[in-house]
Amino acid sequence: LNNTQYARLTEIVGGNDLGVGIFIGAHQSIGFKGILLAGTPEQKEQYLPKLASGEEFAAFALTEPASGSDAGSIKTRAELSPDGKHWIMNGAKIWISNGGIAEVFTVFAKTPVTDEATGTVTEKVSAFIVERSFGGVTNGPPEKKMGIKCSNTAEVYFENTPVPVENVLGGIGNGFKVAMQILNNGRFGMGAALSGTMRTVITKAAEHATQRAQFGSRIDSYGAIQEKLARMAMIHYATESMAYMVSGTMDRGYEDYHLEAAISKVFASE
Repeated sequence: LNNTQYARLTEIVGGNDLGVGIFIGAHQSIGFKGILLAGTPEQKEQYLPKLASGEEFAAFALTEPASGSDAGSIKTRAELSPDGKHWIMNGAKIWISNGGIAEVFTVFAKTPVTDEATGTVTEKVSAFIVERSFGGVTNGPPEKKMGIKCSNTAEVYFENTPVPVENVLGGIGNGFKVAMQILNNGRFGMGAALSGTMRTVITKAAEHATQRAQFGSRIDSYGAIQEKLARMAMIHYATESMAYMVSGTMDRGYEDYHLEAAISKVFASE
């Protein structure tokens, strides 16, 4: 699917169940998006077929107890094994959508990076493709949430998890760049999904207004109710227009759409 087709799909899902929308978004918009954007041909060949078919689910693991938007402050670490074949990962992630059901994770961890010119070692964030089957990957119970309950949200733990060196995503030390690529690209879907939610809510509100009678008249005949419905339609029109403007921009190959995608997400969700 191109971005506009995916937006249309998420709009339909958003009009029916946002929990399902979060599941799809966590899987496709951010879960395996890193492989799609920054993966090598070998990584794409190995992982994308099963992820695209739904045989396996994916998750995006960045947030930690002391690290949210500040990706550079994460505590999860990965150290190169003595034989140089694996990165040994240790750490914990919280609020991971699909965390309890995913088989493939895009995980961000601090790694030591040596400057070849000076020999100085610094800690930088790197991105990894981690399979649950590698071992040492566990998760906590599903979080008890106020809404979107069918979406699985859980803590995920990595204890001496051996990650093959071939599973580094985007190169060692480039994890922050990879994370921003994923989040900026995946962000546009929120506007489309919530456009579908708004459409369903407006339909239900209009049905109620045309069927409910008070003081001898249907309430849709009162100016105050008409204004409410009109404002709902205005906000929906703006949300839908922004969502498809952004997806169309992305489909035409432009890369400078990050501000518009963020505006779309904030406006729709607020």
